[in-house]
Amino acid sequence: MFVGSGGAGYHRSMGDDDTGAEGAATPPPEGGGGSGRKRWLRLGGDLLLIVGGLVLSYPFWSAAYAQVQQTRLDSTYREQSSAFAEGVVANEDTRTHGVSDAELVRRLAVLFARGLRPGDPIGRLRIPRIGLDRLVQQGVGGRLALDPDGDRALLRNGPVHYGVTPLPGAGEPFAVSGHRTTYGAPFNKLDRLRRGDPIFMDTPYARLRYEVVRTSTVLPSDIGVLRDRGYGLVLTTCTPPYSASHRLIVWATLEKARPISAVRSR
Repeated sequence: MFVGSGGAGYHRSMGDDDTGAEGAATPPPEGGGGSGRKRWLRLGGDLLLIVGGLVLSYPFWSAAYAQVQQTRLDSTYREQSSAFAEGVVANEDTRTHGVSDAELVRRLAVLFARGLRPGDPIGRLRIPRIGLDRLVQQGVGGRLALDPDGDRALLRNGPVHYGVTPLPGAGEPFAVSGHRTTYGAPFNKLDRLRRGDPIFMDTPYARLRYEVVRTSTVLPSDIGVLRDRGYGLVLTTCTPPYSASHRLIVWATLEKARPISAVRSR
């Protein structure tokens, strides 16, 4: 703010020779500039507190958002599973006579994939050691699947299947990405997994059991992990926490795949 600087005696009339106090101009208050600076500093401090509060609350409201989306996905998944089980019984590609469980699961996965769209739930991922129980969504396909922005919106809802990799039981590897620190942080404790830990994937067509083989850290540009055969499941997330400088990779082998009972019991 600016303080007035008019000359003293300005308010006196030209012919007034009164030298009393009434004719003297009031001197400007001292420290006016400092008062303005203090006001701006207080305003700046308030703004910093607001911004800091928003930053600190981000993990909480993003987690709430993810939980709401998981509830929505759960409703869709239940309907989807029921519809698939009813429709698959009459399909000739899934006849069971003389067909192994592994081959039947592969055929069911191919059939299930035909109706999938990005964002659709494809199954429930459960990892007992770290208390994880989340629905996995289908990711985008093509070149967008490897674009950092391709699945960004979907990852806010929960883990996402890399669309360029096969579905569970349809080939190797089934690859899934998830947030480490925000939106419910589904993969926050992924670094705690150890060799032999079980991982379960329940889908509308089969239940699959994996076992952790190893973990590693790679650069974000190392997309070869999505094409590495010999592993049934690959989980990826950012590392270290609150950084995107590297990727933590969990490798697991498929130990067992059991098709839905509606197929085997017909």
